[in-house]
Amino acid sequence: MRATAWEHYGSAPMVRMNTLVYATCFADAASSSELSLAYVKLIEQLAVFKGYSAAFCALKLAEEKFPSSTNSQIHLLKMQLLHERALHRGHLRIAQQICDEFGVLSSSVSGVDIELKTEASLRRARTLLAAKQFSQAAAVANSLFTTCYKYNMQVENASVLLLLAEIHRKSDNAVLGLPYALASQSFCKSFNLDLLEASATLTLAELWLALGSNHAKRALSLVYQSLPMILGHGGLELRARSQIVLAKCHLTDPEFSVSEDPCAVLDPLNQAAEDLQVLEYHEMAAEVYYLKAMTYNHLGKEYEREEAAARFKEHVTALENPRDEEDSLVY
Repeated sequence: MRATAWEHYGSAPMVRMNTLVYATCFADAASSSELSLAYVKLIEQLAVFKGYSAAFCALKLAEEKFPSSTNSQIHLLKMQLLHERALHRGHLRIAQQICDEFGVLSSSVSGVDIELKTEASLRRARTLLAAKQFSQAAAVANSLFTTCYKYNMQVENASVLLLLAEIHRKSDNAVLGLPYALASQSFCKSFNLDLLEASATLTLAELWLALGSNHAKRALSLVYQSLPMILGHGGLELRARSQIVLAKCHLTDPEFSVSEDPCAVLDPLNQAAEDLQVLEYHEMAAEVYYLKAMTYNHLGKEYEREEAAARFKEHVTALENPRDEEDSLVY
């Protein structure tokens, strides 16, 4: 319970500490279900902070102790990791296939397996968003919000509102996304969901930035508000996102000069590139290398510009022409 509470607050070190204490000190007295839950939490932490290679190595060890064929928690974790990796790699057919499997796991009876149904709908909406099917993604997310509100699922409410803001941002409707991001931020403050609140603040910054260069300073202020929490407790993806938005704020600001302070842009982009390489996240990595190429072009560094452009092309090609999609089901 302590680990779960800290998970909601957003303190990853406290989640790991409490889970490790439980798995180490109480393993002999714990039930199989409780101990497998501790393993699940630790592997989730590995995926977020160390990437999928480390997480799947740990998952193999957990499956030896708790076979996924007989343990629903381990099986669910495996599907979650496979879905996340497929989305990051741009293997949308595999991601959709896993979403369908989530749907099969839950009961068809209304009011039963609500958490599992919520998970399935959330992943379906994210898959549709990755496929740029914005109206369908918004419809699924709106329906999911109604369900979460009905069953008083406050954490999920905040997450779904944030997803709706992201859908509107990516569909070039930033103005429509602002109320959702603000509502999510309000939910997070009410329930002390500190890390999710930082993510909502970062989304707000992205939305303001999408409205034009006049809002660059406001967006930068919001990024600085969220950075301490994100850099202290956020995972690889959230940290990379924050670094990209920070760089974009500087590049968008008409008063900022890249030639006078190139490190303000290049340092966060280089850090983001490192984190995204571990995650194999092609879409965000392509954005990083695009921004790096633009920056080097402005600085007149042709070799570095071409190198960044080549990496950008690699990631775009991987997204547009996915190969070996079945590998996303192998670990």
